[in-house]
Amino acid sequence: MTADYRTQAVEDPTVVVQELYRAHAGSPDFPRLVAEHFAKLFESPNAFKNIPALNVHRPPETFRDRALVRFRAMVQDTSLSTEMYLAKHSDGTCGGWGIYEPESASSSSATDVDYANLRECNVLWATSVPAESDWCGEEMDGSNTPTQTDSPSPSSSRAYKYPHPELGHVGIQIKLYERENVESFRASDVVTFVGILSTEPCGLDQTQDILADAPTLHVLFTKSHAPNVVPRPFPRVSRSNRDGVLLSISSNSPATPAEDTAQIREELIAWIADEALGGDRHAAEWILLSCIARVQSRHPPLLPPPLVVSHFPPPPPVPSTVPWSAAPLPTLSAVLGLLLPLSHTLSLSLDSLNKSTFTPESKDEDLHAGVLQLPQGTVLLVSEGGVREGQLLERGVLNVRALQEVMDAQTLAYVFPFSRFAFPTDIACVVLAEGRRSAFFRAELSVPLRASPAAVAALYKPREAVKVPPREKLDAFRDLVVGARGGTVVVPEGTSEHIQAQFVSARQDDRSVTPDDLIRWMTVSKLYALSLHEPTLSVETWQRAKAFDDQRRALVV
Repeated sequence: MTADYRTQAVEDPTVVVQELYRAHAGSPDFPRLVAEHFAKLFESPNAFKNIPALNVHRPPETFRDRALVRFRAMVQDTSLSTEMYLAKHSDGTCGGWGIYEPESASSSSATDVDYANLRECNVLWATSVPAESDWCGEEMDGSNTPTQTDSPSPSSSRAYKYPHPELGHVGIQIKLYERENVESFRASDVVTFVGILSTEPCGLDQTQDILADAPTLHVLFTKSHAPNVVPRPFPRVSRSNRDGVLLSISSNSPATPAEDTAQIREELIAWIADEALGGDRHAAEWILLSCIARVQSRHPPLLPPPLVVSHFPPPPPVPSTVPWSAAPLPTLSAVLGLLLPLSHTLSLSLDSLNKSTFTPESKDEDLHAGVLQLPQGTVLLVSEGGVREGQLLERGVLNVRALQEVMDAQTLAYVFPFSRFAFPTDIACVVLAEGRRSAFFRAELSVPLRASPAAVAALYKPREAVKVPPREKLDAFRDLVVGARGGTVVVPEGTSEHIQAQFVSARQDDRSVTPDDLIRWMTVSKLYALSLHEPTLSVETWQRAKAFDDQRRALVV
């Protein structure tokens, strides 16, 4: 297909749909043809990037009516009712995708509707991707997207459908005409919807006398995303010398394995420690392992182990002379945002626990988002620094239970009027606790922070005070972390036999050693191998990982 035709599709997608309909008017599966046609038209990455991106920096109101846009979003609510539309107008032209008959023709033929031309489309609600980092958004949307230093104000009139309504976001009504794979879309999935943007009455207001308008995207085709959102190879490969582009992703050139992964790993640990943990490299290494943990399997359950960093000092008090402001976030929040495509910081206090809602809840047939309705692949940093003495009310108890369930089983309850359903999650959790253990949560892994007294003040330094590595180094850090999150490790027979023999020997020497210890050692050793970008677990890496865990346990006692 020519570049001119592709340009026409960007400038006036409605005309392209109508032309396609005239060529395939008799097709019983026209929506599928539309999806295949536009997906093929924008198949190449460069062509896809030419579709304008809808996001918080360029919200719906900045586009002309019926513009072609792409919206990378989290599916928030799939419970909206399906809608009927007239697939063929009385004059034989195309219906659907927000294409309606002129009022004169519509009124004159209102009694002559051919019900055989009625079709169903599915409707759902999608929002900007919660927890998405700035660099991930810029990489996915392209360099043509304007950026802002300050967070935009919320753009959605239904802010309650976004997990963190105080943050800038966009909410869109999505209409899907190609229904073959519509059942595959689940709440919290990250999907890029490409379609025609308009404004239509909102399907969420069916119980109201007057339907309010909402930005609506008539979907032409979709692209799903892996939990990492941004692709990175595992094992890690070298970038090209030009523009720092990954050869294995950007071209057909053979990938060159990176030879400096161990060195980059050490530099990454040192940077995390120096910038966010008062120089504690041992704790920084555990943070790294937690950041690359993900759900490996649900049957049997191989889930990301939650980590508690104990003895983490609370934020410094805000002087009474200063006007009200939120407590400062741990610097670790900014550091994780620079490394990970998806990360969110949850600052706990008794007030937030007692007043917030962590689980999604349906009210009047409208699903309100919960704080924990996050896309799979998110790393959640939980800070207990704001917790003080007081009473935890019923809602607070329910919120603590919900987060504990995410940590233990990687499921999140969705609450409906007469039922509760648990939906799968994939959220790695790191808890910063002031005491020897968390005030609320159980975690198998715990490591004390050993920061020097002089460095404690830097644990809450603002984001702009973080010393960001040069771009080339930061790219290498991201390649290591994101690539490891998507990698897998195989345990060869020789290593397996060594592990079994060592476990038997450990049981003989210490009867307190249990199969749970073996499971923990295996989990830690695989994460350790992933952090080294080793696809095979060697005996040497197993020994290093076990010694690393033994060191942690010695510090906890």
